[in-house]
Amino acid sequence: MSNIISSPAAAPAPAYSYAEFRALVGTMAAEHRTSGPEQSPGLIRYTAQNSAHLDRAAALPLLPALVGTIQKLPQPEQWLVLGEAWCGDTAHNLPILASLVAQSAGRVTLHVVLRSDHPELMAAHQTNGKNSIPKLIRRDAATGADLGDWGPRPAAAQILAHKLHSDKTLHTNEVVKGMNAWYEADNGQAVQQELLALLS
Repeated sequence: MSNIISSPAAAPAPAYSYAEFRALVGTMAAEHRTSGPEQSPGLIRYTAQNSAHLDRAAALPLLPALVGTIQKLPQPEQWLVLGEAWCGDTAHNLPILASLVAQSAGRVTLHVVLRSDHPELMAAHQTNGKNSIPKLIRRDAATGADLGDWGPRPAAAQILAHKLHSDKTLHTNEVVKGMNAWYEADNGQAVQQELLALLS
């Protein structure tokens, strides 16, 4: 665990490697708790479910063209991903990002930071005025300059999420089930296609 982001008003909040974040989710699921200040039964239940989602997404195949593009980036990059243990979109997308970084031939490093620990960073990378996660922030590894961001989910998933959340007859659990079904059917393709377009 490292402290790569600091605030002059407080002690630095931790930044996790992917392995550390995965272990954190597992520990929290076993202890019936979650990350962030809200410890509701629903978020704790989603955290437990996300252990399986993380493992499934970690095993998805990578696009060879995307791997090749990452290995030939013009400069080394640092990727920060804002997420939380209870966030399903984080669980479905983050392992794919971690798998890509592992295949980057050292061109990319990855750190996971909790949204609840980094409100200023989140505020600077909102989506339509909302603190939506996960949010991938690309930085030049040498200078720290922002190179762009991605998230919180692929465009098709974003459309579905808006549709499901707009249906006031649906319980939150039904919304989550609908999103999980979309991710399982997509098999990690949409996020990789969008990253390929972004990095190319």
